[in-house]
Order: sequence, then C-alpha cells, then structure tokens
Amino acid sequence: MSDMALKISRASQQDLPAVLGLMRELADFEGYLAQFAVTLEVLEQQYLQRNTFGILVAKAAGANSESTDIAGILVYFFQPFTYDLTPWLIVKELYVAAAYRGRGVGQALMLEAKRIGKAQGSSRMKWEVLTHNQAARQFYTQLGARVEDDWRTMSLSLSD
Repeated sequence: MSDMALKISRASQQDLPAVLGLMRELADFEGYLAQFAVTLEVLEQQYLQRNTFGILVAKAAGANSESTDIAGILVYFFQPFTYDLTPWLIVKELYVAAAYRGRGVGQALMLEAKRIGKAQGSSRMKWEVLTHNQAARQFYTQLGARVEDDWRTMSLSLSD
C-alpha cells in the first residue's frame, strides 16, 4: 500500500455514482447483474433519506496522482440479536475494485466497520461469503473470522 494513500469514510452524496458503479461490478461478479435494479435515485433515497444502512468508502490517491478513486465499499447495517441483546454489525457487501485488490483496502474497510460496531455497542460482526469464493474465505480467515457451519442462509421471494 506504499504507492497510495487510503482514506476510509462514510459515503457522501458525491460518492454515490462511484458506489453505484462498484455495486454493479459486484452484481456482475456474483452473477446477478440481470436482476440488478438499483438506480442512483433509489440509492440516494434509501441511503440519504431513509438512513437504514451505512456505506463506507475507501478512497485511494496514487502517489503521483491528484485524482481520488473509490477503491472499495462496505455496506452494513445493525441487527439486534436475542443471543446477547446487542446490535450486531451485519456486513451486507464488501467489494474492492480489481485494480486495488491485495493492497489492504478490504482490511481497512473491515477494520473501520469493526470500530463502528464497537462504538455502537455491538458484540459481533457477521456476514455471508459465497461458498466458491476461496479468495474471500481466505481473506476473512486471515482477519480472524471463522466459518459457521451450523447455519444455512435461506430466502423467500415476497414478489409473488
């Protein structure tokens, strides 16, 4: 990471077009681009007006560049758990642009999410990872995460 400066912050309204672009890249990576329905207007409404989730952005500036790129995003929300009656920080999405992978961006975003969770009284962070994404699984394990084999994610469409 010596060739770039990295700043982690809450996404601003000016960041949202780039955030949307990374969300679209993630949809392509995870195989649901055809169903991706988020527009800039929807993102602005849900993030800025409803304020039900947070978005962290990693802004990177190269040593020889005056431009700042959004290198990665982390989308999170809080969910209370009857396990200990604390709000767990749920990481919904972590995505680092291909050009910035392996340069500490994901780790910096996760550390900031951890800091935010602690500040809000959370006792845990939780997230899902695609079973075939070995690189992500290794990354999370290196951060100290463990795979929970006792649970399976289930979903039910509410559009029917």
